[in-house]
Amino acid sequence: MKFLSARTGDRHSHISIGLQYRCGQVWERIEALGWNEVGFNFYSAQEIKEPLLELKRGLSHFEGTMVWSSLNTSDEVVLAELVNELIYKKTKDVANNEALHARLVKLLRTPGLIAEKKSLLGSLGLSISDEKMAEMIEQRRLEHPIFRYGVKVCSPVWSAIVQNALSISSVVISMEKWSDALSKD
Repeated sequence: MKFLSARTGDRHSHISIGLQYRCGQVWERIEALGWNEVGFNFYSAQEIKEPLLELKRGLSHFEGTMVWSSLNTSDEVVLAELVNELIYKKTKDVANNEALHARLVKLLRTPGLIAEKKSLLGSLGLSISDEKMAEMIEQRRLEHPIFRYGVKVCSPVWSAIVQNALSISSVVISMEKWSDALSKD
């Protein structure tokens, strides 16, 4: 019954929570989106058929149950994945420039910001036309479908992760509000 509250309870995507799930003998990285105290959703290029997921954050392990899945057909999701891959490739080119390398890695971990990321790629010498990007999106869809999964979690480990994320994000939001208020004076 508590899971039903996930449908009407607050869901958070203002920050993503980095997790890993066990895929065979390998741990795959995922970003928990639309999360709350009873679960989250995530994207994966892997088709997952097992309903029980072994999850971890750092050294803390917990389990979740997959309650829904869908094949994502959104151009925006595929575009975000492609742009992040291009930025990742650029990080290798600038490995000797520590400041730029760190900035690119941080940008990679930030969800969204597609226009800003494309602009940055252009400033790094990799401008891609909208037509070429559309071709790349279509090709990616054919080669690597993206799945979206919903996971229900009932674990004190997950509860602690959520509470920590909420406390950290509330501090960041408060600091941004203070900064905005001070800059108006």
